[in-house]
Amino acid sequence: MGILRPRAYPTKLFLNAADHTYVECGSGGKAWGCWGGKSGGHMLRQAAGSTLRADAIAGKLERAGIACYLINGVCHQAANRVLLPATITVVGARGYSLSSAIFGVYGRPRGPLGACAAPFDQHVGVSGELPACLQGPADDYLEPTLLSEDDPARGPDDFADPVYMAAVDELYQDRFVRALDDNVDAYGFQMEHFALFVEHKQRTTPLALTVPARDRVMAARSDFEKDRIEIEQALASSRDAAAFVDAFDALTLRFQDDAADALGEDDYRHLLDLWPEERIVLSDPDIVASAYGLNLSGPAAG
Repeated sequence: MGILRPRAYPTKLFLNAADHTYVECGSGGKAWGCWGGKSGGHMLRQAAGSTLRADAIAGKLERAGIACYLINGVCHQAANRVLLPATITVVGARGYSLSSAIFGVYGRPRGPLGACAAPFDQHVGVSGELPACLQGPADDYLEPTLLSEDDPARGPDDFADPVYMAAVDELYQDRFVRALDDNVDAYGFQMEHFALFVEHKQRTTPLALTVPARDRVMAARSDFEKDRIEIEQALASSRDAAAFVDAFDALTLRFQDDAADALGEDDYRHLLDLWPEERIVLSDPDIVASAYGLNLSGPAAG
């Protein structure tokens, strides 16, 4: 069976933004950009999985059905979909826990008014390998380095918690599908996924939330979701993409502030894999420019 490996590199915002992630096969003969670039990143991990199935999931655009950037997800969710045949994710990329908290492991089902539907076609009947992934590495191929297991930015592997990933899979098979056609269920899907995410971190890290702290962080997540729906509806009516990206970044930063206020320093670190003083955005200026036809330098997180 072929090998799939997620790779990551910092965006041009560097300290103020999440890493970009993409996927390549073991030979280096094929890579999937997942909305962005597909070279120059460091390897997060690797595992065996059908490269032909990964290619089918990725699709011609290499976005794996993540239809609208910053609405259904970012590169992390696209890469996770492509990596499904290998049962690994992009854990260890900077900002991944934040993007999982906001979009889920495999992305958000839809955007405003039924737009941006992002069904997750897993191509379960596809197997085998791409010819390009069976060849040896090219002469100029740079063998990737592996992120250290001791790296403080690396959270617990998603699939190391089978309870979490079984619940996530069930959620995407059921409520995610229903949410494709229902605004109320779309909100409920996100909140249920976040609750699973919190429970996952409590099982796999020293995170130990009191009931009041859990209630506060759930309220912060709910506020984020409700406000996100509002700015998406504004985007649908105004078509002002620059205002939407700015508003989304502001909401992302506010959610981190609210989570920090709800949690102690250690619990904030365990939940989001960010230092207590860290604030980052998930938007990649290069991808934003491509996705929305904008030339943005990006916000500066405080």
